[in-house]
Amino acid sequence: MVHIRYPVLIVFILTLIGAAYLGFAQIEVVHDKLLHFVIFCILTVEFYFIFDAQFKSLKIVRYLTVAVCTFGGSISSEVVQKFVNKERVFDPYDILYNIGGSLLGLAICVAHSNYRKSIAKRERSRHLRMGGGAGSIEETIMLEDEAGYNNPNEQGESGRNTPSDNVKAQMKD
Repeated sequence: MVHIRYPVLIVFILTLIGAAYLGFAQIEVVHDKLLHFVIFCILTVEFYFIFDAQFKSLKIVRYLTVAVCTFGGSISSEVVQKFVNKERVFDPYDILYNIGGSLLGLAICVAHSNYRKSIAKRERSRHLRMGGGAGSIEETIMLEDEAGYNNPNEQGESGRNTPSDNVKAQMKD
C-alpha cells in the first residue's frame, strides 16, 4: 500500500514554486544548464519520496517518477515557458539537462532504496539468527547435529551425505 508523506509533499510544492519562478521569470542566470540539471535532480528526489511504499510497490513509484518528472516535467516545462514568458527561447539542450538531472535523481533514489532493502534483509537474518524466528542458534545446531548434517563421516544409503538420507526428525507436541 502506498501512503503520502505530507511534509515531503509540501517541500516538493515549495521547490516547484521556486523552480517555476526561476524558469518563467525574466531573469538571466549565468549557469543556466547547471541550474536545470540540479533543479530537476532535486525535484525528482522529492517526488520519489512523496510516496511511502512497500518494497513491492517501489517499481510502480519508479515508473511514475520517470513518467512525471523525467519526461513530463522536463519537456512540458520548456514548452510552457514559451507561453508564459514570450521572451524566453525554447532550448532543446535545456530538455536534455532536465532529463539528465532527473535520471541522476532517480538513480540516487533507487540506490537509496536498494541500500535500505539490503539493511532490512541483514536485520531480518540477524533477528532470525539471534532467536527471533525459528528458535535459537543453539537449538538449530543441536538439531543439525542430531540429523547428521554436521557429521561428514555419516553417509546415507547412496554413499554420500544427502538431506533426504539424514532426515531423523521427531515431532514434539
